[in-house]
Amino acid sequence: MIRRLKHIFIATSLLLTAFLAQRCANAVAPTGGPKDERPPVVVETLPENRSTNFIGKKIEITFDEYITLENANQNVLISPPLNEKPDIKLKNKTVVIKFKEDLASNTTYTINFGSSIKDLHEGNLFKDYVFSFSTGDVIDTLSIAGKVLNAESKKPVEDAYVSLYAADRDNLDSLPLTTKPNYITKTDKEGKFSLNGLADKKYLVFALKDVNSNLYFDQPNEEVAFLDTLVPASYPWTPPKPQPLDTTAIDSLAMQVDTLAMDTLPNQLDTLVNSMDSVVFETKTTKVYDQNALNLTLYMFTEVDSTQVLLEKKLVEEGLLRFVFRHPAKEAVIMTHEMLPDTFNLVTMHSADYDTVWWHFTPNVKDSLWVQVKYDTLINDSSRYSLKFKEPGGNRRRKHEVEKLKVSNNLLGRGGLIPGNDLILKFSEPIVEYQMRDSAVFKRDTTVYYGKLAFEPIDEQGMKYRLTTPFSADSSYSFEIPDSVFWGIRGRTNDVIKTDFHVLKDDEYGNIYITIVPPEGMKQVVVQLTDESGKVLKTQLISKKEEVMFEYLMPAKYKLRAILDADGNGKWSTGNYHRHSLPETVLEYKDALEIKAGWDIDLEDVWDLNQK
Repeated sequence: MIRRLKHIFIATSLLLTAFLAQRCANAVAPTGGPKDERPPVVVETLPENRSTNFIGKKIEITFDEYITLENANQNVLISPPLNEKPDIKLKNKTVVIKFKEDLASNTTYTINFGSSIKDLHEGNLFKDYVFSFSTGDVIDTLSIAGKVLNAESKKPVEDAYVSLYAADRDNLDSLPLTTKPNYITKTDKEGKFSLNGLADKKYLVFALKDVNSNLYFDQPNEEVAFLDTLVPASYPWTPPKPQPLDTTAIDSLAMQVDTLAMDTLPNQLDTLVNSMDSVVFETKTTKVYDQNALNLTLYMFTEVDSTQVLLEKKLVEEGLLRFVFRHPAKEAVIMTHEMLPDTFNLVTMHSADYDTVWWHFTPNVKDSLWVQVKYDTLINDSSRYSLKFKEPGGNRRRKHEVEKLKVSNNLLGRGGLIPGNDLILKFSEPIVEYQMRDSAVFKRDTTVYYGKLAFEPIDEQGMKYRLTTPFSADSSYSFEIPDSVFWGIRGRTNDVIKTDFHVLKDDEYGNIYITIVPPEGMKQVVVQLTDESGKVLKTQLISKKEEVMFEYLMPAKYKLRAILDADGNGKWSTGNYHRHSLPETVLEYKDALEIKAGWDIDLEDVWDLNQK
């Protein structure tokens, strides 16, 4: 075999020499062969991969070509982790790893090179090469694999550290906070991970987005994930091995060498060299991620500090103070002990879950204001605020540069009004004065009315006004409101408002109907309709089996998801490792749903959330 292979190389070398000599005598344009897309190949390791009784301080891995070693400190992971990072350097075609400390006895070590190894010229990646060895008589061969997803969005999490802590260690639950793991790896772009060379034990599985690079969960803003049950190492793992040389293919190549004709040498030589490359150097690799082993899913989240605090107290715009709390603060008291003139026009508003409070007021009435914020015994904050707002960069708006009111409406698609609804104008600040003028124009089909528009407020703060005229599905409408009809609390007025609209017809929209069964014992389920990007469009709460309806949807693709709302707060709640509570489960409906104009989606199959 070796003689035969040697014969091929010698013959090819002679032919190549003859070919080059011929090219020197005849000036022709150079021809390029196919692009090299083959990753580097390991040709020798010292010691051998998967060797036992290792007692040295150095490992050498030699490749068949020159390579680059990118970001070795970040990409190369050693399990179990070492106290001191070893020196990892390149010497010609060889990666040399020198340990700075004594290795533990009777321990299997794995070195995962991740995405650090590429060939020098083409940048072909030799991904996730793993070298393993044992300092004892036996090398461990079990593995644990899975994936890490964001708990709320279900998107893969890349570059998260996944760690294993052996279940026989003391104070197991506290180890991720203070102690380096027994084994460690990183997730790839798909959120997948594989931990190999494991002992036959059970493990605590923990994932971390390590902000300060110490492998501990010790920062409040670090994302984490964990499994609430111990996991046994199982699936046997076999590292990549070279494919044996194909003797039949080599014999065929030898015959081709014997029959090469000099007059067609250039073309034949290219073909022959490429064939030899694939026969001699092609490797057969074991997939790093055995699909049978991808049975673990960790959901990553950021803990939220349960202590209530005032996160922000700020003049965010001219005439607008904002107070932001860490958690809903419906019982918070925000007040001033100063006597306020009537012209100050203070209006208080809050977010839907009471974690944000806004104070709208008329600017230039007071230069400053003393405000006190109280919440139970946790918050008692008193501050004096300057009410002179400066634009970003320290600029002040000129007196004649009065910003206009921002006005939106509740129309869908191309001016479609949901049947039975009023047309509603929504403003960027509370309206303190409204005076319709005779120059306002209202049009129904071809009939024009002047000064016949009538709006009325529909909320206490004056942020929304509705048009009180009834509408028919058989007509089209438009109106034009002159400027300065609506006056906001901050002195802003509307620009001219022009709107064309009609009542939606059945052939313009679609509906989605689906029956959902909540899990047994669940307080409630938050059912959300989202667009393709995941933006929440509509929400419904259910606590028992029932048909959920999302109606008057414009043609588009939609998705459904369900939050198992265990705490009953009507939204997704994160987890807490310190309390050993997992984030609330988010389930996604199996298919995207495409609404077409005039068509409904009435799903016959029940969505049973007991079947996760």
